[in-house]
Amino acid sequence: MNNADSSMPTTQTITRIEAQARRADRYNVWLDGRFAFALDGSLALAAGLTVGQTLAADEVARLTTADEVARLTTADEEAALYDAGLRFLAARPRSRAEVKRRLLRPHAGRPNITDDEERAARDEQVERALDRLAQVGLLDDAAFASFWAEQRERFSPRSARAITQELRQHGVERATAAQAADAAQDEEQALRAARQRLRSLPSDDYAAFRARLGGFLQRRGFGYDVMGKVIRQLWAETHAEAPDDDGETVAAPDEPSGYGDD
Repeated sequence: MNNADSSMPTTQTITRIEAQARRADRYNVWLDGRFAFALDGSLALAAGLTVGQTLAADEVARLTTADEVARLTTADEEAALYDAGLRFLAARPRSRAEVKRRLLRPHAGRPNITDDEERAARDEQVERALDRLAQVGLLDDAAFASFWAEQRERFSPRSARAITQELRQHGVERATAAQAADAAQDEEQALRAARQRLRSLPSDDYAAFRARLGGFLQRRGFGYDVMGKVIRQLWAETHAEAPDDDGETVAAPDEPSGYGDD
């Protein structure tokens, strides 16, 4: 705690007030040309401190005591935010934006903040908690994007475009999201997704087969060309005939090509 020196004059004059370089929300205060104490910005504003103002010794003591209490309270709140972030990340990797939304969410112990200054202070606390999580390697959007793309590939294949859109919805920057999603794998992923769907598709009507499978692949984000190749290949693999460009069927070749091209 910054206590006033017992030998200091009864009153002193503020000669300089300056925001700290690393903490813009804290201010250094000079009295009679010498650095005296640092103060939280909200306390400085509430006290109306200005250059030229005189402060009595008891006023200085009151300000520094209030600042110490505020700092201890802030430290406790940031520790609670950090712990909440750890719990939220325990289930699976998440993006920084996801964790931020979670930590800012109102709940019984932290009601919704309506005051702009309080909201800004809360946001700064959350950002510092997020920085701590990133420093220990628990928050990394590139790693999260790779994890998300790998999980989609294993359990729910979809196009690179769809994966990119999902990552963007999770708050991942576009460049990072695009790097994790490989468009060159779209045909392979579409084929894997379609094979998972085969049992539920009509097997005796190519038009119905094409419509159902095409709709499914479209919802997974695949383009028209990829859908066409996959639909033709799977029909040829499961029937003794392959469809032509008009949707009619013809005898399948003995060794169909990789994607059933006509």
